[in-house]
Amino acid sequence: MTLLILGDQLSTDYLAALGGIPGQDTLLMVEDPALVARRPYHRKKLVLVWSAMRHFAQECRAAGWAVDYRRGGSLAECLAPLDGACVCIQPREKGIRSLLQAHRVRTVPDPYWGVSPDAFSALLAAHPHPKLEDFYRWRRRTTGILMEGGKPIGGAWNYDKENRKPFPKTHQPIAHFTVPPDALTQEVMAEVAALPGLTGSVEGFDMPVTRTDAQALLADFIARRLALFGPYEDAMSAQDPYGYHSLLSLPLNLSLLSPQECLQAAQEALAQNAAPLASVEGFVRQILGWREFLYHLYEAFPGDYHAANALGHHQPLPEFYWSGDTPMQCLSHVIKQVLESGYSHHIERLMVLGNFALLAGVSPRALNEWFWCCYLDAYDWVVTPNVIGMSQFADGGWVATKPYIASGAYIARMSNYCKGCAFDPKDATSERACPFTTLYWAFLIEREAEAPLSGRMAQNYFGLRGKSAQERAAILERKKGLHKLL
Repeated sequence: MTLLILGDQLSTDYLAALGGIPGQDTLLMVEDPALVARRPYHRKKLVLVWSAMRHFAQECRAAGWAVDYRRGGSLAECLAPLDGACVCIQPREKGIRSLLQAHRVRTVPDPYWGVSPDAFSALLAAHPHPKLEDFYRWRRRTTGILMEGGKPIGGAWNYDKENRKPFPKTHQPIAHFTVPPDALTQEVMAEVAALPGLTGSVEGFDMPVTRTDAQALLADFIARRLALFGPYEDAMSAQDPYGYHSLLSLPLNLSLLSPQECLQAAQEALAQNAAPLASVEGFVRQILGWREFLYHLYEAFPGDYHAANALGHHQPLPEFYWSGDTPMQCLSHVIKQVLESGYSHHIERLMVLGNFALLAGVSPRALNEWFWCCYLDAYDWVVTPNVIGMSQFADGGWVATKPYIASGAYIARMSNYCKGCAFDPKDATSERACPFTTLYWAFLIEREAEAPLSGRMAQNYFGLRGKSAQERAAILERKKGLHKLL
């Protein structure tokens, strides 16, 4: 039997789930150039995936597996001669799943998801519009994680209100965990550097590409960052791109780590008083709640998620998203960081990059494609519901309960990006008005007639009521003058 191992299924747990036997079954792994040609991916993303794949193949051979590793030739061409005599863990990407079905590849459920599709379907049947908090509490109850006597440890389900602090002025960055590229990774870097039409550079690549290094990354996060992750998970700094974030999404999305072992490590840190409950709970919520919730919403979305556009936004993605060349200092910094490293943390994604795109009326599909290309941890199942759903509200509320929008005041409060910027985050109407602030108020003004009288947007519109007709007219006029920036 041939066991197909996809590029995001690099775990020996999957080999066991497939029932494979070393020396008897063959592992098929394919670097498909057709997949790469679809969009201008970040070069570091290709290095990450291909190096991780080649290292995994190397480890499997050392463990006695026969590995058929293809560099070139499409996945479809590799599957055709097998005539259905192939098995694979259920792909997370719907497009890959369709291809496997066409070639009669048998699939096995992914053991790294804690909730089965049938269980989530039953949840949807009972609650057609589930909220993250409800899903998260259900998962806590069913797993017993951070629970005691059927109740949440500490008496509260989450500590989100405690976890919204900006960095103090005395904040000093902690050097992030790095892995110097070995000979195999350097070989991949040289190959990817020579490929035309891609984004970014391979220079400075230092991410884990093996399970051993991924485990070291997890241990480093638990020891050096978890304790302060909670209070500062929303903080942004021009001097500290990583803050106290884990970067574990990279190995998790390649299956070099399991969600279960990450959750176990955090619980052990709490038990040993190595991290406070608020930080541990914030980390647990991201993995046990948000990550799994997003996957199942992606699976269950009724229609083409990529085409969702509930707000009717059709503006092209501004060119500066591909260069960072904009006088808006927050956008310039974050975009250049992403183009350099393939990474920024979740608040920069949501409240800088996504917030601006929504307020500027950018096509959700165009923004989603940019994220998919540029972020090392972006795959369809996770980037699409996060960008089109959470960030752009383009799915009409399938993921989020309101559009996540804010003026420049939020960015000024949570970061140091505004210091020395050409624009004033408190100003909405003059030539120095922050585009975020102008566009924020313009968004509310233009949609006031369709705004609900209550709900989570009520506070936003409460602020708008204090704007006079003259102020509103000046805001809309200033918005017209922003076309050169867009």
